[in-house]
Amino acid sequence: MSLAGIDERLGSPVALGLAWMALLACACLAWLAFQSGAVPQPVPGTPSLPPPAPLRAAEVLLLFTMWTGLCVALMLPAAAGALFVYLRVARCRAGVRWPHLATTLFATGCLLAWTGFAALLTLLHWTLHDAGWLDASLGTPQPALGLALVAAGAWQWTPAKHACLQHCRVPLAGVLVGWRGGVLGALRQGAEHGRICLGCCWLLALLLLGGGPGNPAIVALAGLLVLAELRLEEGPLAGGVAGVAMVAGGTWLLFP
Repeated sequence: MSLAGIDERLGSPVALGLAWMALLACACLAWLAFQSGAVPQPVPGTPSLPPPAPLRAAEVLLLFTMWTGLCVALMLPAAAGALFVYLRVARCRAGVRWPHLATTLFATGCLLAWTGFAALLTLLHWTLHDAGWLDASLGTPQPALGLALVAAGAWQWTPAKHACLQHCRVPLAGVLVGWRGGVLGALRQGAEHGRICLGCCWLLALLLLGGGPGNPAIVALAGLLVLAELRLEEGPLAGGVAGVAMVAGGTWLLFP
């Protein structure tokens, strides 16, 4: 197999940027629709909001759609490089008859991993909502948000985080070493890469739960942090600095 022409760029910046913004827009629309039906409105003359009604099946489905969109949007920059590299490697391997099909299965495996994580977030969000543990913005109270910030910031400095980030920044070695032939092999390899992408961003997704998934500032900052870690030459350093800032902000929320 010749590796000539295989590089590790993240693909077309314009196409990836448009896809990223479209996913975030769809997730925000789903969130607005969920809020309009699930957030109790204040009744004139009452001092506080009534307790939230249990979510209906349609609202849970909408919540799952929103979390799936947010998870895919966060993970897309981390997986894009591997998708382009996988396609180039598949074209060079003699045993791969349909490289585009294999790449599609690889991408499907990534989506399955992220959708499974979105399902877990949906169950957690559903439980917190029905228990009345969310505030009016459907985020967690300040102490819980502070804990989420401290946990996410500390994770930025762990060896596991750096290993996952390096795998996503330089995907060629991972694609070659973990290569699996056949239909199920491509699907399994994609799911494994999707799991590694989650290792980069899973606590940032939990941070969205803590601050309210509809909070545009938190969503934008999390997305920009992921892009900076992956695209900037000093991305790991930027992630470490962000980790210190998150720990400091979380500590301030815990002990104002």
